[in-house]
Amino acid sequence: MRSGDWSNTKNLNKDICTTVATYSLVIRRLMIVSLTIVVSRAITSPLLTLFLSHKLGLNQQDVGLLLGIAVFIATLLALYGGYVIDRLEKRRLLILAMLSSAIGFVLLTFAQNLYLTTMSLVVTETASALFLIGSKAILSENLPMGQRAKAFSLRYTLTNIGYATGPMLGVVIAGVYPIAPFLIAAGIAFFSIFLMVGIPSDAAQTPAIGKPQSFFKTLVTLKNDRTLIMFTGGCLLSTVVHGRYTLYLSQYLLVTHDSKRALEIMAALLACNAISVILLQYQIGRFLNREKLRYWIAGGTSLFICGLIGFSLADNMLSWCVAMFVFTLGEMIIYPAEFLFVDTLAPEELRGSYYGAQNLAAFGGALSPVICGFLLMHTAAPTMFYALSALTAMGGSLCFMSGRRMARVQK
Repeated sequence: MRSGDWSNTKNLNKDICTTVATYSLVIRRLMIVSLTIVVSRAITSPLLTLFLSHKLGLNQQDVGLLLGIAVFIATLLALYGGYVIDRLEKRRLLILAMLSSAIGFVLLTFAQNLYLTTMSLVVTETASALFLIGSKAILSENLPMGQRAKAFSLRYTLTNIGYATGPMLGVVIAGVYPIAPFLIAAGIAFFSIFLMVGIPSDAAQTPAIGKPQSFFKTLVTLKNDRTLIMFTGGCLLSTVVHGRYTLYLSQYLLVTHDSKRALEIMAALLACNAISVILLQYQIGRFLNREKLRYWIAGGTSLFICGLIGFSLADNMLSWCVAMFVFTLGEMIIYPAEFLFVDTLAPEELRGSYYGAQNLAAFGGALSPVICGFLLMHTAAPTMFYALSALTAMGGSLCFMSGRRMARVQK
């Protein structure tokens, strides 16, 4: 490594440590818990499909349908969860989400029928969505506006470290005892609770902002916010592209390559994505600003399109990795930009509800493998990437227009 590179690395580490040290105790603990909760989910992620298939005797199509139903129900429940987060103490709700996640993983190992398995999956997926919404609300509530973009980028970097290491641990542990990863995931989620216990409640840290309105009135408020609806629609279309990209990339590779080559390329792409996010996410997040959010979103959308076109043209490992790097740059911009947009748009007393509404964009990730599977079956394989490019262009356009609308309202 050159001396200049080493100096840059030291400066980056020093900057991150200095930034973390300035956070309150609840934010520092939240950062750690965000990592541990992601590790608990990531440990089980590469094994879940196989586990359900063997345990219930389902084929891959039925397993996909089961997981899709669980995600669909959890996403709807998260809309109400966002409303609850506005009414109750957020730290306790995060503890409840972690406890529910632990219980869900344990129940999954004992589930012997379809109904109990579905309930267990719904519990874990809902707990994950509730934790995500609650942690966003806590970040917004406990940090000044100028620090939120950097904090969210740092949190996203930590979650990607979890997703980079968790699956490998899960596969190794499953080789010793097949259900052990699920029990260990439950243990990690449970013991993470103690990191959030004993710290001051958010009720003591922030001034009261009034009791939120009823759930029905909150839904009416959300429905009447055209900017939020337009932005959520744009995010949904974009999430089709970046929400579950590993699924459609693996689908494409299995259609166009033999299984051994497909696994080699997929492993390289996942490594490229994880390394890029870990090294660059925090630095990019520092430059995001609220005044030019719509331009950042347009830039991230353009990078998604360039990456997708690169995938369609890739014919060797290097070209695949270059396309993945470009695609990842878009991902690193879009995730914190979406957080900042909703953070800017949401009224203080409805912050959790707005995050819960924007979380409906997760439906895009559930639609992604269905759309891509249909395209791969009925069209030439590269057509899938051009269709995804059109979807993300539409989504980015909606987000850009909603950003321009928000800028006009705030003037």
